[in-house]
This record gives sequence, C-alpha cells and structure tokens, in this order.
Amino acid sequence: MRIIIAVSGVIFLYEAFSMIWPLRLPLWGKLAAAALLLAGAFKNSIYQRLGGGMFFAPDLPRWVMIAGSLLYNLLIVALFLLLVKDAVWLLWKLCARRPFPAAGASLLALVFAAALTAYGTWEAIRVPDVAERPVTIRGLAPEFEGLRVALLVDLHASALNRRPLIQAIVDRTMALKPDLILMPGDFVDGLVSQRREDLEPLAQLKAPLGVFGSSGNHEYYSGFDAWMKQLRKFGVTMLENEHRVLARGEGRLVLAGVPDQQGARMGRAAPDPDKALAGAPRGVPVILMAHRPEAARENAARGVALQVSGHTHGGMMPGLDRLVARFNGGFVKGWYDVGGMKLFNSPGTSLWNGFPLRLMDPAEITLLTLRAAP
Repeated sequence: MRIIIAVSGVIFLYEAFSMIWPLRLPLWGKLAAAALLLAGAFKNSIYQRLGGGMFFAPDLPRWVMIAGSLLYNLLIVALFLLLVKDAVWLLWKLCARRPFPAAGASLLALVFAAALTAYGTWEAIRVPDVAERPVTIRGLAPEFEGLRVALLVDLHASALNRRPLIQAIVDRTMALKPDLILMPGDFVDGLVSQRREDLEPLAQLKAPLGVFGSSGNHEYYSGFDAWMKQLRKFGVTMLENEHRVLARGEGRLVLAGVPDQQGARMGRAAPDPDKALAGAPRGVPVILMAHRPEAARENAARGVALQVSGHTHGGMMPGLDRLVARFNGGFVKGWYDVGGMKLFNSPGTSLWNGFPLRLMDPAEITLLTLRAAP
C-alpha cells in the first residue's frame, strides 16, 4: 500500500509539471486540474476515508467507484502519453531552433488521455462479447469431438461489477448451450456478506458435464473458506488440487484444478499439479484450470493437453501488457504452444475494480470448441 501511494505521488508530481503547469489556464484552473489528478493518484486512500473498507475490495456506491476509476485511469494513461511528449520535447530541443509548443503539446496529451480514459473505462465495465475459439487436443476421444466449453475467468464481482453485469454474463453464457463450464479463479472482491447477492446468478449456470472452478488470488483476500462454501452452494464444483474424470459414452477426459499460489503465502495449500492428477487414468487428455499461467512449462512436462488461465487481464493496454507478461512467465493473453501443450490465457471476462481499464484488450466470454488433433 505504501509503495503504491509513493509511486502514485511521484506520477502526480511529474504530470502536474509536465501536463498541467504548461497549460494556458489561470492559476485557479491549473490548481483545479491538479486537484483532480491528485484525487486520482490517491483514490485508494480516499476510498478508505470514505469508509470503503478493504483495499482490494472497497465497498462504496458504484458511481463513486466509477468516478475514482476515471481519475486514476487518466493518471495512468496520461503517464504514457507524457513520456512520449517529453521524448519529443528532448529531440526538439536538440534539433530544432524554434521554441517547443509546450502548451499545445500538453493540451493535446490531456485531451487524448481523457478520450482514451473514457473509452477504456467503458470498455472495462461493459458486458463482454462472446469469442469462439476452436482448439485441437491430442488424443481426444471421438465422443468429445465438438465439445463446447464456456470459459469465465476473472469475474471480480465487486462494488463496481454488480449483479446486473454478472447476470448478463450468465445469460450470454447459457445462450451458448455449453457442454461444460470452467471458471479458473478470481470470482470476487469482497466478503460473502457484501457480494453474495452479486454472484448469485452463478447458480443459474448449468451444463451437461458440469460447472467447475478453481481459486484465484482474490478469493484469499475476501474470506477464502466462506467463499469456497458459497460457490459450492451456487453449484460450482471447486477443484483444489483435485481432478474429475468426465465421461461421454466410452470416451474419457480428465479435468483438474489447482489453487492459486497466494494460498501458500497465507498458510494454505499451494498449487500441486501432481496431487491434482494423482490417480488420473493414463492416456486420457488432461485439461487443467490454473488461475495464473506462469507454471505452464512445468504443467506441459506433466502431460497436460490444455491449460486454461487468466489473472493477467490481457495486460489492459499496449505497453503495460509487456510488463504484465514479464511477471507471468512471458504469458499475457491468447494462445500459446508450450512444449506441445496448448495454453489459453484469457484476457478475462471482467477485471479488478482497482484498475478497470481496457485499451485494445476487450474482455470476453470464451467458447472453446474441442477438436481432435490430426
């Protein structure tokens, strides 16, 4: 928390001098603009002052969450644009004889940042579209050819992502008539007493082969045991270092799930794919739910055919996605071929209320269609 506050303060000072001060505004106008930036930089502290509660899951009116998100997102988007502007300023100073148009460049950066922020925030909180993605699985039994698997990752039900959004996601998912529904983590931000009603539409999810989930890191911040119990009440079979053998006629398919590694940091079970696959029938393709993608190489070595993950939110915006990939084993979104294993790293069906921004990174309800590898 202190690191976030310190970094946000440095970003605010940089933007105040690089973007706000050069503007052709009266002093009161500059101070007002700086005050808005300051509010964005310290939105989490403001949330706490307003009685928001947990850092990861402030419980405030939705309009407050949206307003705070717009200001914070503006701070982050403007940072990238101002770095470009100041690089141009440096080149201009070295090469040009005319004065650099600082006021015009700062205004352009501000307007462009505001437009991108408005669009990116709307993109982050809207109902996601369906993305149909076929995948070939080695050794897939003929009975599972064409299996329709709905993938919902990073729902992050919160004071920002309320019941209407979750209900719309459930409705779109059920309209796909999936054979199997998978949810590898980050269901929620907030306690059961706060968010149970928002996640209640999950009880409407039904599929012939079942509805399965595994934990993400945010479940551990929100009352892990209570949420595991509640999710099971909603009809979600939680696989925590466990597997199930799915049957269709004579065909078999192994579905396994591991808990997020945050559990080990909090004195709970660590992800253990070997334990999850113990006793699984040999020669049967394995689908693994793992919230984070970073252990994909190790899981491929264990013979997993398909790993489905999330956590990265697709990187959220160009530039930032490269940084996110560095902290997640080089994976950020989409398909990867890892040692013969297919990894699908979902960009997420929603995302965390702390940074709800999507630029060139739409959320999705994923529909995987399984095909046998030739």
